[in-house]
Amino acid sequence: MLFEEMKQKLFSLCLTLLLCILAGEASAYDAEVDGIYYIFNGSEASVTYLLNGTNNTPAYSGDVVIPESVTHDGQNYKVTGIGHWAFQYCTNLKSVTLPSSVTSFGNYAFYHCENLTSYTIPNSITTVGMYAFSDCNGLQSIDIPNSVTSIGVYAFQNCTSLASVTIPNSITAISNYTFTGCSGLKEVFIPSSVTSIGVKAFEKCTSLASVAIPEGVTSIGNDAFNGCSGLTEVVIPGSVTSLGDRAFSGCSSLTSVAIPFGVETIGMAVFSKCSGLTEVSIPSSVESIGNSAFSVCNNLTTVKVDIKTPLTINSYAFSNRKNATLYVPQGCKAAYEEATYWKEFKEIVESINADVNKDGEITIADVTALVNIILGKDDKDPFLYDHECADVNGDGRITIADVTALVNIILNKV
Repeated sequence: MLFEEMKQKLFSLCLTLLLCILAGEASAYDAEVDGIYYIFNGSEASVTYLLNGTNNTPAYSGDVVIPESVTHDGQNYKVTGIGHWAFQYCTNLKSVTLPSSVTSFGNYAFYHCENLTSYTIPNSITTVGMYAFSDCNGLQSIDIPNSVTSIGVYAFQNCTSLASVTIPNSITAISNYTFTGCSGLKEVFIPSSVTSIGVKAFEKCTSLASVAIPEGVTSIGNDAFNGCSGLTEVVIPGSVTSLGDRAFSGCSSLTSVAIPFGVETIGMAVFSKCSGLTEVSIPSSVESIGNSAFSVCNNLTTVKVDIKTPLTINSYAFSNRKNATLYVPQGCKAAYEEATYWKEFKEIVESINADVNKDGEITIADVTALVNIILGKDDKDPFLYDHECADVNGDGRITIADVTALVNIILNKV
């Protein structure tokens, strides 16, 4: 964490120095046409920045309309881009209308435009540069079209008034720090096209109440949802194989977490400081549990593991273990009673295999519960049934074959 903070401070310092250098280059443009400053490249033009006077006052304010083409010295230029830093620190900028000829926003394009309240990115845009809308703390809504295939790091950092975001299905990866510090963000739609969620992508989005991570995402980066204190529900799909360090640390409103079969690595301090967490389920696919994975989870009283051989953990992995009950697979209680730190749980109980509805018995009611799981009728409450017990035949999947196996158990045919 300290290393990441040092990197951020160093980056900010470099940015400040860079802006100071740029501030001295008030003539870093080829031409000014109708109050807009351009750089020419062949027959194309890009909008660029200008800082006026000794106070470095940004040139653009109010409502700005960018034309599709401009003429200078008798030559016509097609406007195709918004250059790096084009509207940086334009604190009085209210709106920018772009032509369909523009295909990209440069880095820092709208950086710190604090009076920009809403923006619809034209469907001609394919790339949104890094820090493009960073620190636009007045931005309440942003419309991102399907034409956008790349959103740079820090693109919407500290947009504290942004309430909702729909990420288009043209995006396959949510970059590092994309929405970090968006404290007003209440909902986000992540499409099935996304396969990875980057480092600190939603860090400190304190108003985010729930998030559905789609099937297809394979990795959740370090600190991805760190400090999302309002998060009460998160659905992690079975496609995820790794949970990055501190991915959900400080999500103090989370009460339960179902880690799906398929996850192999639970990173360091993944769910640390989740003070509201009371129950967690760990599948047999998990091969390692990082240091302090569930540390300072003072209300965690139920831990279910479907791992037959106890994994090596450190003393902070489950810091509240002396007040918690540990549920382990049948026939494995003795192994956990001998395992370092696992043996310190208040109570170790062997789970009843095939007790899908968790009532302590294996009856026809468990068959009904198993069918409901297969039909997806428990998707809103992942703790309604025991998914580990639902894999009756132990093949790592929950299918109609498990129903047959369960019926045989009830009929005493196994």
